[in-house]
Amino acid sequence: MVRQALSFDNDAVAAVLDEIGDLLELKGENVFRAVTYRAAARAIRDLREPLRMYVEQQRLAEIPKVGASVGDVIRQLLETGSSKRHDELLAAVPQGLLTLLRVPGVGPATARTIHEHLHITTIDELEEAAKNGRLRKLPKIQARTEENILKSIASLRQRTGRALLSDARTAASRMIDWLRQETGEQRVEIAGSLRRWRETIGDIDLLVASSSPGPVMEALTRAPSVLRTLARGDTKTSVVVDRGVQIDLRVVPEASWGAALLYFTGSKEHNVRLRGIALRKKLLLNEYGLYRAGEEKSGAPVASSTEDEIYAALGMQWIAPELREDRGEIQAAAAGELPELLELADVRGDLHSHSNWTDGRDSIAAMARAARARGYAYIGLTDHSVGLGMTQGLNVERIRERNAEIAALNMELAPFRILTGTEVDIRANGRLDYPDEVLALFDVVTASVHSAFNQTREVMTNRILGAMRHPLVDALSHPTGRLLERRDAYDVDLDQIIDVAAETGTRLEVNGGPERLDLPDVYVRKAIAKGVRLVTNSDAHAIEELDYMTNAVATARRGWATAASVENTRSLDALMSIRPKRPR
Repeated sequence: MVRQALSFDNDAVAAVLDEIGDLLELKGENVFRAVTYRAAARAIRDLREPLRMYVEQQRLAEIPKVGASVGDVIRQLLETGSSKRHDELLAAVPQGLLTLLRVPGVGPATARTIHEHLHITTIDELEEAAKNGRLRKLPKIQARTEENILKSIASLRQRTGRALLSDARTAASRMIDWLRQETGEQRVEIAGSLRRWRETIGDIDLLVASSSPGPVMEALTRAPSVLRTLARGDTKTSVVVDRGVQIDLRVVPEASWGAALLYFTGSKEHNVRLRGIALRKKLLLNEYGLYRAGEEKSGAPVASSTEDEIYAALGMQWIAPELREDRGEIQAAAAGELPELLELADVRGDLHSHSNWTDGRDSIAAMARAARARGYAYIGLTDHSVGLGMTQGLNVERIRERNAEIAALNMELAPFRILTGTEVDIRANGRLDYPDEVLALFDVVTASVHSAFNQTREVMTNRILGAMRHPLVDALSHPTGRLLERRDAYDVDLDQIIDVAAETGTRLEVNGGPERLDLPDVYVRKAIAKGVRLVTNSDAHAIEELDYMTNAVATARRGWATAASVENTRSLDALMSIRPKRPR
């Protein structure tokens, strides 16, 4: 089915341009044309305005790499939902070749080689050829490449197809705003795994309190983001919106709001344990309320209108949604021992962000002012080190120039403070990308792995531990290296990483990037138990991405983090005074 033209936002257009680049390479055309389409796609993803506005105002030429041919594709996509150039390339490239590109490590050139020699067009055929050692016999494909393809296929088969947390929250927020506007109903809330801030989301659950379900259901089905309606009932309707995300909307009576919100938030394991506690108290808990046993059909509920009332009637504290995974939260609530979880308002600064000195979109001044506007007292500008070529990493001369700019801005923005920082690459051999005399130029040094992800568990773990033990490294960023739904974590002993973080005082980052959410919540809790110093960061590459701090805080909360366990809840003076790895 041709996608509705209305649903082509900036990201959707960019995805088509990327695919055109892939198709051009698969077809064997001039590689520079493919590079142009991909560069245009990157530029479009970076736009802050809707692409439609550029078309309407005849400003497409302002976008880097958008010339006449790319511009034609964009206009056709926005006007009709398809592109002549895209359709022609799809018809010219053997069916199935694009499927091979879903396998990490199989680029257009490799896919073309495999198809030309072995006529492979499916992932199953590719896997069989790799297992039989047939790939390594092809030009420019080595045994190690074959092994990596097999690992990538195994990883691909484990992908869930679930939506990223940030994408799901954006879709849910837009729908909530629409429903409130169109129906006048104000009690419209997120439920399900999205309310629990799980790292990936299956379907979005929305709950509405209303005595008139019909108009609510009708408003949902005609929302601008809806691509199709899957099912429509009296109290539940399901639709598919942009990016293929499903939204399930339920309408419940006002009197049952608390019970319904509790039930549909889950998790299933949490709810089962709650119902067990209710039964032991001769009570019955369901989505309508908490009842005395035998009175659920005729009697008034013991509690139903708020979650607080229900938890209290069961003899426990209210439990934050992020904790509702049956990981000991019910026992803690019954004992009155739940932690006072970290709040976004507790965060005083962001210690991992990037400017246009490397691969960021915005200037240092813009990033600093945006951070200050969020109420922060400081921001760490940790632009990339020199070895990461794709990011235009900083050499020593540029570091000194950037530090001079930061010094001038600090005089202007005081008492707000920009910390000079680097995200220094941990090379494959374990060495840091800068020598000590360069690392000493920074206020904040966070170390990261960006290459050689396929190293053995022992090699990768020792590689990271060496960086953590370095006296000038303050933190380890995105410790597992995973990209959700795209790339698995590298093989690393996180328990050993946590032990050494506790030993050395190295901070472990909880990265709020939508594809990262790394350190994962389970290990956040393990780190807290060992007394590790955590830091929540956005890893922002643009001013709006500073909002990724919300994801980092939510992930930390799922790991039972308090303000005391997170370093960047401290004032700048307190933060800089507890750096035992560096002499003051």
